[in-house]
Amino acid sequence: MYFPVAEATIALWYLIGIGFAIGVCGGFMGMGGGWILVPALMALGVRENIAIGTSLAQMLGHAIVSTSRHWQFGNVSIKIALVMIPGTAIGIEIGARILEALKALGEAHVEHTIGGLYVVLLLSLAIFVYRDVRRAWRRAAKANAAEPRDGGTAADEEKTSRLALWAQSLKLCPCISCSIAQIQSISVWVIFFSAIAAGVLTGLLGVGGGLVRLPMLIYLIGCPTTVAVGTDLLEVIISGSYGTFTHALKGNVDLLMAFYIFVGAAGGAQVGAFATRYVNGTQIRGIFAFVALIAGLSVIANSFLKMQTLALVLIVGVTALMALFIIALLVIGIKQEAADTPGA
Repeated sequence: MYFPVAEATIALWYLIGIGFAIGVCGGFMGMGGGWILVPALMALGVRENIAIGTSLAQMLGHAIVSTSRHWQFGNVSIKIALVMIPGTAIGIEIGARILEALKALGEAHVEHTIGGLYVVLLLSLAIFVYRDVRRAWRRAAKANAAEPRDGGTAADEEKTSRLALWAQSLKLCPCISCSIAQIQSISVWVIFFSAIAAGVLTGLLGVGGGLVRLPMLIYLIGCPTTVAVGTDLLEVIISGSYGTFTHALKGNVDLLMAFYIFVGAAGGAQVGAFATRYVNGTQIRGIFAFVALIAGLSVIANSFLKMQTLALVLIVGVTALMALFIIALLVIGIKQEAADTPGA
């Protein structure tokens, strides 16, 4: 099918399929999936600014579906989300204006700048989160060796990072508490400026902010991983709404393409969100790190090596495999729950 705004011909089954896979991964990891979708569209020849704007448009519907499911599980902190909203809006506008300045300089500047930022961001996050996950697994192995448990492992427990403990110790008034996130006290300014940083990346890269906001919520603010996932998705609704609006005014959104992607993402988001009930935070972060690494390699192949086919295989193939893996975790979890239920 030909999409006039994007000036590209793309099969509908591809858009719906990638939407479903992104929905599964996004609902599971707490993101709108823009960090996966933008490289996937760029690999098909869609211009960077159109890929970014269209990604933000489909995020809005996907995030609403995912957030409603996480709300039912008690994984959403309204208090933290409300503090982040104004910072997110400010950051998005800054990022969108930077993108417009790059467009004025020419397509080459957009491609190289956006591609370079994506690579640095994705690979840095992948390495950081992987190191944290590896330390968590080592701690769990030592704890289980010293004191074996029935019905679980120490890997199921999360420890607040030293960075989060430091951030929570800053008594810059006003401060708030959050029982859902298990936070006794944290300055609203820590949350606010974190939201601005994530918002800039939303407006500039079309990633919904979740790519950076999820690690910020976990490692800087100190939320448990499942609460960070649900709260981040609520923020994706805000960033997706404002980001879609401001990019639509600038002619960067192909609404028809976004609609077909959302058709698949709506179903996938339900599956991904439900799967978080059957895994621990370490597993979620480990999958996040792996997908971020592959997405970064895909951008390198597309933007710098001009190997679009390899980039497409990397991002679409790994996203599909991760979606299948998450679905498998869900099925295993449901079967285990049924086996553990008396009289089942």
